[in-house]
Amino acid sequence: MELVEQRLHYIDLIHLYGELLSSTQQEILKDYFLFDLSLSEIAEARNVSRAAIEDALKKGIKKLEEYENKLQIDHKNKKIIALLKEEKVNPELIKKIEEEIK
Repeated sequence: MELVEQRLHYIDLIHLYGELLSSTQQEILKDYFLFDLSLSEIAEARNVSRAAIEDALKKGIKKLEEYENKLQIDHKNKKIIALLKEEKVNPELIKKIEEEIK
């Protein structure tokens, strides 16, 4: 998975499962993936070590992956969109559906 693709994947997972994480993990993941802050920037803002942020990030990513592996919501959403595009459904309808599932 390419870096941009991977980043988008985690953004999707944050939108789907973020509320299931601790508030600290949510904030760190959002700072890193949504606001594109570096580990050092996040650590400085929270007055903790860069290693602590890296650890929280890894644990948060692991939890998101576990939720997706069990529930498959992101996978199913992408499969539905792909099928709609394959059937040449109205692109505006597809866009509306994509917005709703995010």
